[in-house]
Amino acid sequence: MKVLIVGLPLFAERLAKQLSEFDPDNRYISLNTYYSVLDKIKAYFLIPQVDCVLSINGSLSTSRVFDRAFKCNVPLILHWAGTDVLKSTEAFKSGVYRKDYLENAIHHCSSVWIREELEEIGIHADIIHFNNYDDTFEFEPCSAARFTILTYVSDNRPEFYGMSTIINMAKQYPKIDFVIAGTTGESYLPLPANVQAVGWVSDMEEYFRKAHVCLRYTTHDGFSNFVLESLARHKTVIYRNPLEACIYTKDEQSLSSVLNDLFLEFEEGKDFRNDIGAEFIQRELNKKKVLNTLINKFKMVIRES
Repeated sequence: MKVLIVGLPLFAERLAKQLSEFDPDNRYISLNTYYSVLDKIKAYFLIPQVDCVLSINGSLSTSRVFDRAFKCNVPLILHWAGTDVLKSTEAFKSGVYRKDYLENAIHHCSSVWIREELEEIGIHADIIHFNNYDDTFEFEPCSAARFTILTYVSDNRPEFYGMSTIINMAKQYPKIDFVIAGTTGESYLPLPANVQAVGWVSDMEEYFRKAHVCLRYTTHDGFSNFVLESLARHKTVIYRNPLEACIYTKDEQSLSSVLNDLFLEFEEGKDFRNDIGAEFIQRELNKKKVLNTLINKFKMVIRES
């Protein structure tokens, strides 16, 4: 069996490497067909030779990779990630979309809320995970003296990631420290004294250790890697989506209320250890389970094509 994995480059490359190590009897190849001209050419010639194509990112707009797969009668799996659903919903509602992608591709996603959004545009997706974990993280009590919240905001779309809301919360709660990875917050200067925007971070371990609680407050989300990484480390997580083992906050009002309650618990000496979150990761996203499920799905799709 030979599987080509494309789409979001970071996840495609990582997954191909994991599958290759886990299942050496079959071949898993990743190509960066988004940003590499060479990989686009490689994909054109490779697609007729593979048994299946997996794209970690869906689309209802024309894709040369998707068209090539269909032309060569190669099964195509679209794994919907998050923002791709918003773009495709807009395309669907405007009537400018590829109906053949909707009807002829096999559709996956990683969360209940994404599956429900896809149902609204006629896409029936199976919940199949690709994020996986084989490390069991030991709980480390937070070393910070002040109550500290860790979050992530992309420098490209800070408002989408809730930057203004985070700043508002910092102003409301000056006794809480907010550490923001992913952006330097230059467009929002001067930042409140209790906000530290550290920019892009390649190794988040130090910041996880120094945080009591992790926050994800995006306008829209898939199955956030930041949230999963936080849960794996026994962190209490505030999330704008209703995910098991997380504290759900749908708006600023509920977020403010949760922060107030958590700060009071901090003053009472709570350590915020979230073993239920770590157990969720080990139960649902352990490497053996996730990769075996994917491999079996590839084999089924190929057999039925």
